[in-house]
Amino acid sequence: FGTGSSREQAATCLKEKGIPLVIAGSFSATYVRNAFNNGYLCLECPGFVQKMRKMRLGDGKLTSRPEVNASIDFARWILSAEICGELFNFEIAPVGQAAQELVVSGGLEAWVKSQMQ
Repeated sequence: FGTGSSREQAATCLKEKGIPLVIAGSFSATYVRNAFNNGYLCLECPGFVQKMRKMRLGDGKLTSRPEVNASIDFARWILSAEICGELFNFEIAPVGQAAQELVVSGGLEAWVKSQMQ
């Protein structure tokens, strides 16, 4: 997700639109750095993405919107998803402490201001 995008707006536009986070199989380093620096959460969960792709195979559509209800256990780094009535659990790549602080603070600028007080 975000491959090749060095523009900060690629990450901030989703945040400004009210989308609380992005879950993807992987992220480009540039995208995730821009996202964390702007207080936007990115979660890598390749198992979830693979499952969603597998469900879409053979339907002939370029875009598919299956019914998914998901929740995240940040203490265990698990994404639980009910997909078409069936429950699945997927491991999420943990987000490091520094990145967590940036997201919770609202971004790098806000974090720096908080450290200067």
